[in-house]
Formats: sequence, C-alpha cells, structure tokens
Amino acid sequence: MTGPIAEFVPVPRVERLKLLPPMLVPAELGAQWPPRSLHLNESPFAPAPAVLAAMQQAVTEANRYPDHEGHALIAALSQRFGVAADRLVIGAGSNELLFGSGEIALDPGDQGIAPDPGFITFNRAIALRGGEYIGVPLRADGGADIAAMLAAVTPRTRLFFIASPHSPSGSMLTGDEIEHLVAELPDHVLLHYDEAYYEFGRHAGGFEALPLLGRRKGPWIATRTFSKAYSLAGARIGYGIASSVALADAYRKVRATFSISAMALAGAMAALADTDYLKMLLDFTALERVRLAGALAQLDMCALPSAANFIMAITPRPAGELAAALQKENIFVLALPWHDTPGALRVTVGTREDNDAVISGLHRAMS
Repeated sequence: MTGPIAEFVPVPRVERLKLLPPMLVPAELGAQWPPRSLHLNESPFAPAPAVLAAMQQAVTEANRYPDHEGHALIAALSQRFGVAADRLVIGAGSNELLFGSGEIALDPGDQGIAPDPGFITFNRAIALRGGEYIGVPLRADGGADIAAMLAAVTPRTRLFFIASPHSPSGSMLTGDEIEHLVAELPDHVLLHYDEAYYEFGRHAGGFEALPLLGRRKGPWIATRTFSKAYSLAGARIGYGIASSVALADAYRKVRATFSISAMALAGAMAALADTDYLKMLLDFTALERVRLAGALAQLDMCALPSAANFIMAITPRPAGELAAALQKENIFVLALPWHDTPGALRVTVGTREDNDAVISGLHRAMS
C-alpha cells in the first residue's frame, strides 16, 4: 500500500461533542486516607445480600444471552406501580433511555430544553442528534424555573427534560409545578421526566408525579434507575414508564440489543423485592443528609434543600480550591459554579465515616 492514509473525520454532530472528563482514580495514600467517592451520587453500601446472591447465580449462566426485554422484571415493575407492562421499558441505567429520547424526538436543528446546570446526559442526548441545546438557569434556591423553561419553548422544540429530585441541587418539583408543566407544555414536545432519585424524593415527602403526568395529552416518559437507592450503579439498569404503548415501542426500537446483562436483571429483580434493605438505606440517608447539612452550616456553607442522596452547598471560598484540598486527602466531591458566588460543592451522602471525613477535611481546608 502506497500513499498517505486519510484520517477518518467524524460527522460534525459527533465532532462537536466534548469527551467526558476522565474518571478520577484514587491515589494510594495509605490507611489514613482511604478513597472516598462522594462525587458520583453512588450508594455507599454494597447491594443487599439477596441481590448479591441472585447476581452470583446469574453468573453461572453467563454463556447465554440475557432476556433483552426483561420480561420478569417488567412484570414485577408492572405489579409494583400499577402500570401496564407494555408501557414499561428497561434500559442500561436510565441513561440509555435519556439518549433514547434524543433518538426518538430530535432531527438535526430541532431544539431540546433542560434545566441548567443539570445532568450532563441531557445536553449530550440533544447534541448527539444534532439538536440545539437550550439550557434554562435554575432559580437561586436550586429549583427548576418551570415558567422560564416553558417560555423557552418554540415551534422547533421537540424535547423537554426535567428532573425531580434534580441534580446537582437536590430540589423537587411541587404538585402545582408539575400540573403547570403538564397543562402548558405543547403536545408536539416529548416530556422526559427523569426520576433517578425517585425513592429518595418519595421518602422525603415528594409528590407522586405519575397521576399528573397521566393527564397530559402529549407524549411523556418517566425514567428511574436501580443505580442509586438500590446500590446497583455498577450493574447499569433502569426503566421507563411511557405514556403509551406506541411510545414505549419507540424506545424498544432504539435500544441496543442485549444492552442489559443477565446479572443486572437478576440483581434488579432481587433488589425490587427487598423492601427492608431499601428502607434502611433511605432512612440512613435522610438522617445523614440532615447531619451533614448542619455541619456544613457551621462552616458558613449554605446547603440548599435536598431530597436526594447528596447535598449542594454554596461555599464562602472558591469551591474548586476546597474540592482540590479534599482530593489531596482522597476525598472526591464535585465543585461547580453557582449564581454570583464563589461556587458550590455537591457532596454525596456517604457512610458516617465518609461524612465525618468531609467535615474534618473542610475544617482543615478552611482554616
């Protein structure tokens, strides 16, 4: 073969995408500074024993392809939430279904709206389809500004992302806000109501959105995940409740074949059944969330109201500097800009030891 080899150039919509930040790799700092991953909103606890046993059993048949549609899990979810099985769809985490909304709703040049800052996949799902991302700033209290988001809708808008509880702020939508959204969002727009922190929100007294979403004439999907409250972030499994069979079928059409492993399916089935373990985790998180917020307040940090498994606290000093100081002690939190302030830290609620380490580390960083 002679001559130069042409370099492959991706299509423009892919070329414009940014690479995800590399995963932070904890350093080996010895027993004094064990790694504490408090930046990804994972559960600090391993899956329930029954979940581990189910997954280990599934491994013995790893030579077989999994049930692509997850019929057993769909049946269990249908019974749990009183939703027809043919309106339910599974995904590799809720992430696969978020990207699915972009595939279903957007052509190049269409618009997608999301609260900003928000989950990074909202932006990526829109950009990957060549759509225009319209980020609507959160209110100063961390809540999504539903009125402003609705005002941003145009005839080119085809997709509308909203989350409750929302990351990074932890805020929840009220019943009135959901009703306003359902009543005013035009029918030509797909409403994607992301509930990755659903169980935490309900435990905190949040509103059950499904009955209100059901009043909408236009298309909608509510997505949830086993990553957070069920301690299965590494398994990658979630599900969606669609407004119609036709919409659920659309997600089934765009899903990657066999995207969920047999081990993940088995773990999710067992996790859904173990309500005692779920209650333990939710009760623990609620108590530690309050304790952590109080400790941060003593450091002159303002923790926004949160109904999730994390806290976002506005800092009196540059948030990036504080996060860097914690990282030197193998404690990982997320720093982000926030509304004319030195910034904010989003801190996952970890074990008591994790949370104590954050508090002590911030004391040292602030002194």
